[in-house]
Amino acid sequence: MRFTGRVALITGASKGIGRATALRLGREGGAVIVNGRDAEAVAGVVQAIERDGGRAIPAVADVTQAKAVERMVAARLKEYGAIDILVNNAGGGTMARWLDDLTEETRLRSLTANLTSAFLVTKAVVPRMRERRSGRIVMVASLAGRNMSRLSGPDYSTAKGGMLAFMRHLAVELGPYNVTINAVAPGPTMVDRVAKKWELRGREEQEKILSGIPLGRPAQPEEIAAAILFLASEDASYVNGACLDVNGGAFMM
Repeated sequence: MRFTGRVALITGASKGIGRATALRLGREGGAVIVNGRDAEAVAGVVQAIERDGGRAIPAVADVTQAKAVERMVAARLKEYGAIDILVNNAGGGTMARWLDDLTEETRLRSLTANLTSAFLVTKAVVPRMRERRSGRIVMVASLAGRNMSRLSGPDYSTAKGGMLAFMRHLAVELGPYNVTINAVAPGPTMVDRVAKKWELRGREEQEKILSGIPLGRPAQPEEIAAAILFLASEDASYVNGACLDVNGGAFMM
């Protein structure tokens, strides 16, 4: 029960890695603010946490919109008094693989969904963390931002790399206030979105991708959630500005 008495806001928590993180954090005693754009999916996660005996509240909002983020954070702060943990998980990749295939619309959508959302939510949450001199922020980046992606395009790699640069800057800025900010960089993880892309690849290409992963398989969302919870916990109290690679050995640095 590492998170008893702690309040966590998880963006993009209605599915995939965000959902797995929300469920596990709830099981470990945290009060979870479940963010997403699909009200029905958000409600399903809230209900699942409550069935496990945890506490959760829905926060339906588009985190790429500044006013929506401000309203969401203000309402949750009024209700809970503090947000102890922020997990910036909202985002997603695209199907484009080559620069020539990348439209301006796709580029902007990818940067907005991944990087702008993290910037807006962090900016809204940080003042109270700084005031209380306590907080944990975790960015869900990607192997794409550390190296490159075989399943998405350069827009996605750029956005995730930007998240890591943002994380490193804030680690210096917020460290004196006992607010840590770290990141996880998952490799291919079998969330629904990635599974659909995976099925579009031929067997030969799938085997080529897996051959570059020493563990020989993609990750499951729960494995990424475990790494996120470590960085959000007191076990990581002296970890700041770090990126934890969770990729089965596909990229080591």
